[in-house]
Amino acid sequence: MSRKTERAAKKASKKAEKVPIEEKEEEIPEAVPLEDNFENEESEEEIEVSEDDAEEEEEEEEEEEETQKKRAIRPKINDEAAMIRITEEFKLKNLPWIETMTVTSSKPVVVEDATDDMARELAFYEQALEAAKMGRELVKKAGVEFSRPDDYFAEMVKSDEHMAKIRQKLLDQEASIKASEDAKRQRQLKKFGKKVQVEKQLERQKQKSETLEKIKLLKKKRKNEDLTTNDDFDIALENVSKKPKTDKPKAKIAKGSKGPRGAKGSKGSKGPKKGGKKTRR
Repeated sequence: MSRKTERAAKKASKKAEKVPIEEKEEEIPEAVPLEDNFENEESEEEIEVSEDDAEEEEEEEEEEEETQKKRAIRPKINDEAAMIRITEEFKLKNLPWIETMTVTSSKPVVVEDATDDMARELAFYEQALEAAKMGRELVKKAGVEFSRPDDYFAEMVKSDEHMAKIRQKLLDQEASIKASEDAKRQRQLKKFGKKVQVEKQLERQKQKSETLEKIKLLKKKRKNEDLTTNDDFDIALENVSKKPKTDKPKAKIAKGSKGPRGAKGSKGSKGPKKGGKKTRR
């Protein structure tokens, strides 16, 4: 049975005890004002609530006492005296060390701050290193060989084919990572190159607009005759606007000499030959 059902059963038994066995004679109720009836009902409800609270508190106290008794009866988990006594009973005595291979460190492990991972791991490492050195010396004293010969190759747990697959997988992963990094770098360089190209185009457009504005200003000044005749910029513009004339003399072609295409009517020229004489009709 659950606790709720037990509580309900107890309450029912207590209420049954309160009811009198002998039935009282029925009496005619006297007329009571309504206000008195309401007050009486409220007082009765308060009394019932207080009784229920008291019963619940008593039940909770009883449950706590039962749990404490159970805890007191429960045996200790870390009973050091019993553990030492039992280990002494089945402890194997007078056996060579090589049969047990137990090594105890010379100093107990003491870590000031157990939450410090570095200090804790260092203490474990030092303890294991000391135990390994002690075990090596004891194995040598027992005359047992523990070093692997130089020409002995033990069989691997996994086959060479499996290890080759794993190696290839790792190489593929590394290559994919490298390729993704290269692609990322190329994208960044491309973005940077585009940015530089746009900046150069803007700079060229700016320079072009500035030069055009200067030329317009110079033309306006020239129209208004504000420029002097000794203006260097004006002279440079005039020199650029004028095309340079070539003063190369033309080569004279002598009579009978062949020109680049041959002289017309010259003997050396090969013109189209006429097929025959013309006949008059």
